[in-house]
Amino acid sequence: MAIKVNENLIPDWAIERQAEALFENVAQGMPGKPREVVWLAALDVAKDRLVDQALMAEESARRNFPVDEVALKREMKLWMKQNGGKNAFEKANHPLIRNADDLRRETLSRINFNRLLEEESSCEAPTEEEVKNYYEERPDLFSSEPSVHASHILKRVHDASEEQEAEKEIGEIKSRLEAGEDFADLANECSDDSVPDGDLGSFGKGKMVPAFEQVAFSLESGELSEPVRTDFGFHLIKVHSHEPARLAPLDEVREQILSYLTERRKDQVFDTFLDGLKREADVREVSTED
Repeated sequence: MAIKVNENLIPDWAIERQAEALFENVAQGMPGKPREVVWLAALDVAKDRLVDQALMAEESARRNFPVDEVALKREMKLWMKQNGGKNAFEKANHPLIRNADDLRRETLSRINFNRLLEEESSCEAPTEEEVKNYYEERPDLFSSEPSVHASHILKRVHDASEEQEAEKEIGEIKSRLEAGEDFADLANECSDDSVPDGDLGSFGKGKMVPAFEQVAFSLESGELSEPVRTDFGFHLIKVHSHEPARLAPLDEVREQILSYLTERRKDQVFDTFLDGLKREADVREVSTED
């Protein structure tokens, strides 16, 4: 079934192409559902999206935005470049862009949509109180996990035949460290990991294999571990410092929160505007034979 939005017809083939483009995203939100069920859901999403686009295109046309041919051609050339150059229409497999006329129409529609969005999403900036309230309500978004800064020296074990030799070598390296040799120098000389100085940087829990992580977080700053066996081989771990969990001060994240709240408010304002267009529109399914 096609859809008629006021006097504009959205053909069934356009709905099906849009549904094809949306299918994988819709499927991800419906794990385990039969393909036929996902397809019906994708069709519904496609219909809603195309109706919104038709209403916005109609409103844009009513406002008679001037066409900036230079900007339009620039955007069309950019699309061509990003989608394969001269063969872009064949390579892109876009549901609605099959030739140059389609590209011009869709590009102009997108430019005009952005103009409409800018006009109809205008709103007051969030207040300082709103920013502060959001910060206090969502501390999880602005908190860092405990982390540790560590280096390691690794002797790899690829199979059982290498186990004994690797364990012996890591023991000898540990003795050299205890005798006063520099960890970074020995890491560069002896480690089977190519990271400079053996420095792994800072990492939180869940970033390393469990055996390595457990030892690293248990060591004091400046402490050297006993040999640690993981799936990679034998490690010596030296911890440089621990960083406790930290809540970023409001001053550090104020602009981030302000930007998020502003965009959310703009979306709400524009959604209200779009809902108004839908209420006033005549939207109905029609047979392609009508």
